[in-house]
Amino acid sequence: MTRTLLLAGVGERIGTGVARRFDAAGWQVALVSRSGADGLANDLDSAVSIRADITDEDEVDRAVAETRKALGSVDCLVCNASGGAGNPIDSADAATLERLWRVRTLGTFHLVQACLDDLRDGGTVLVSGTTYASEPAPEQVEWASAAPATRGLARTLDAAVEGVQVTYVEIATAVRPPDSDFPGAVGSDDLADRYLELAEASGAVPTRVRLDTQ
Repeated sequence: MTRTLLLAGVGERIGTGVARRFDAAGWQVALVSRSGADGLANDLDSAVSIRADITDEDEVDRAVAETRKALGSVDCLVCNASGGAGNPIDSADAATLERLWRVRTLGTFHLVQACLDDLRDGGTVLVSGTTYASEPAPEQVEWASAAPATRGLARTLDAAVEGVQVTYVEIATAVRPPDSDFPGAVGSDDLADRYLELAEASGAVPTRVRLDTQ
């Protein structure tokens, strides 16, 4: 039986690698992003590109409905939208913090609620995260402020929703794009492999996975 991934956030460092890895493994892929991912969708065997702002509940509901119409029910949800970068305290601002919280935490909340009926029978939610949720990040003040809320939401959802496995994927380093030389960073292909392993695991999966520099 063909399974369906709904991937929210299709950047070149993580999202694109995840989409390609799941597609190669025979999954159908719904690519959800604000700007669309038509080019990537055309490169994959079975994929659709859906434009949506995940901070807007109505747009998320529409995106999930379009996914179901095109590909069927959702078996795995990957919440990977980032919301941009943060700043040191001298240049940090409230608008950036709020944007990061809305994209990372509120967006994850909307996506899980919209997909819940599909996921209850053994579905998986993977939330792309960062060590900023638990360690000091002086150069990323807004991220470090918003990240713990996303991790807390993921852990609570795993405990609260029976039948759904939720994992917070804590990425402890920079991510190297495919076909690039970026010392001290984990490869996006390696990340994608780990995401697929978690999605296809037949037993219980951890609520938190930390991926460090290789």
